[in-house]
Amino acid sequence: MGIEGERLMNNEDNFEKVLVLSTAHMPNSTPDFGGIRHKEHEHGFILFPASRESVIPRWLRPILIEVWRNKCSLVNFDSDASTYDALETWDW
Repeated sequence: MGIEGERLMNNEDNFEKVLVLSTAHMPNSTPDFGGIRHKEHEHGFILFPASRESVIPRWLRPILIEVWRNKCSLVNFDSDASTYDALETWDW
């Protein structure tokens, strides 16, 4: 690895945290994400919660609190990911 690569690896600003959750934390297979940018992928959705949008669906609020508390920049809802007892799950 060259000098530039070493600088990149030592700069924490180049890395982002992702909260990975099971899709069971979504109320259904195509939930309302409010005004939050999102993209569907093969096993779920990626959310881009860049700011604290004013219209946040009730089901998503506890998840976004965790996102902001842990300074995450993305949420990956993935059908193969784990569930967390502290967050509500749905059976659909």
